[in-house]
Amino acid sequence: MNLVQFAAEVRAARAVLGWSQTELARRTAVTQRAIYCIEQNIVQPRMQTEERIIEAFTDAGLRFELLSSGGFKMTVPNKAIARPRSGRTK
Repeated sequence: MNLVQFAAEVRAARAVLGWSQTELARRTAVTQRAIYCIEQNIVQPRMQTEERIIEAFTDAGLRFELLSSGGFKMTVPNKAIARPRSGRTK
């Protein structure tokens, strides 16, 4: 997989889901620093780490499709979209 594209997918998926790097790290049993390094394209993730990240996003309902143009398309079910948190409680 193209590392720059994978980094972009991880950042985009986290944004849509409203997950922090720490949250993704918790769900994939890696460190927050590892997620940061992957997103910044500093390191190539191990195959197992990449698979865990993909599995976490798949479990959340996200689907990725590689495009012939070199980009990707992410399909997001409504239930997976992060909702803004209200500052008020009732």
